[in-house]
Amino acid sequence: MTVTPSVPAETSGRRGTVQRPWIRHLTGSSAPMFAVAGLLLVVVVFQLVTEPNFGSSSNIANLLRTSAVPILLVVGMTMVILTGGIDLSMGGILSLCGIAYAKMVIAGVPTSLALVLTVLLGAALGFGVNGLLIGRFGLSFFVVTLASASVLGGIALLWSGNRQFDMSGDGLARALGNDTLGSLLPYGAIIAVVTVVLAGLVLRYTIFGRSVYAIGGNQEAAQLSGVGGARVIASVYGVSGACAGLASVMMIGRQTIADPTAGSSSIVLYVVAATLLAGVTITGGAGSVYGALIGTAFLQVLSNALALRGFNNSWQMVVTGAILLVAVYLDRVRLRLAARRG
Repeated sequence: MTVTPSVPAETSGRRGTVQRPWIRHLTGSSAPMFAVAGLLLVVVVFQLVTEPNFGSSSNIANLLRTSAVPILLVVGMTMVILTGGIDLSMGGILSLCGIAYAKMVIAGVPTSLALVLTVLLGAALGFGVNGLLIGRFGLSFFVVTLASASVLGGIALLWSGNRQFDMSGDGLARALGNDTLGSLLPYGAIIAVVTVVLAGLVLRYTIFGRSVYAIGGNQEAAQLSGVGGARVIASVYGVSGACAGLASVMMIGRQTIADPTAGSSSIVLYVVAATLLAGVTITGGAGSVYGALIGTAFLQVLSNALALRGFNNSWQMVVTGAILLVAVYLDRVRLRLAARRG
C-alpha cells in the first residue's frame, strides 16, 4: 500500500515552499497589537513594583486625564491613515478650534452651543479643506495637510493676537478636561474610550468602514468596484477635524487657558507614533482603532513612568520619536514577511 505524504497546512503557493508557523503569526495583522499590549503590561508591572506613586489613585486619575486628548486625536488619525493618508494639519485645527471656542464663550455664547459649533468647525475644516483637496482634486495629502497646518496655525495666532485666554471659569470645558466621575474616572477619558468603541463599530460593521479599508488597500480597485473614493477620503478628514475640535475643548479644560500654540508639531508626532505603534499600517488598509488605543496607552504610561523618574519633556520627545522610527521599521519588516509568505 502506497502512503501519500500529507502537505503541511503552511505550504505556500510559491515554489512549493513550506511556511513556518512563526512567520504566519509574526505577519498577522493583530501581531503588533498583542506585542505592544504585552510590553504595556510589562511596563505597568515594573512601575507598580519599583515606583510606589505609580499605583496611587491620584496618579492613575492624572494618567487617564492626560490620555483623553491623545486618544481622541488617535481616532481621527487612524481613520485617515487607514485610507493611506496622514493628517499633519491636526495641530492647526486643534489650535484654531480652541481659539474659536474661547472667543464664542467670551462673547456670551452658551458653552454647550459653543462646544457643538467648535466640533462642527473642526469637521468643516477637515472635510472642506483637506478632504476635498485630497479626495476630490487628488492633491498630495502630505502637501495639503502640511500647508493647512501652517495656514490654520497662523490664523489662530492672528485671531488671538498671539495671546492666551483665561478660561478657568468655564465649567463645561473643566468638566470635559479635568473633572472626574467619583475620584478616579475623568469624564474626558470616558468620552474618549466611548469614541474609540463607536469608531471601531463603524469601521467593522458599516459600508463606510469597509470602504475605508478598501481604499487604503487599493484605491483604484476600490473605485472600480463602486466605492466612492473622494467622498470617503473627504469624510475621514472630516472625522479627524471633528476629533481635533472636541479635543481642543478638553485641552482648554485641562490647562484652563486657550492657547493659540496648543497644537504644536510635537502633538502630531505623538499621535502618529501612537497610531502606528500597534499595527495600523502606514500605507493604509490594515490595523484597527483598538490597536491605536493600545499604542496610545503604551506611550502615555511610558511618558508617565519617565516623568515619575525625573525625566523632562525633552526626553519624552526623544523616546516618542525613536518609537515612531521603530514602529515604521517593524511595519515594513512585517509587510515583507507577509509578501514572502505569499
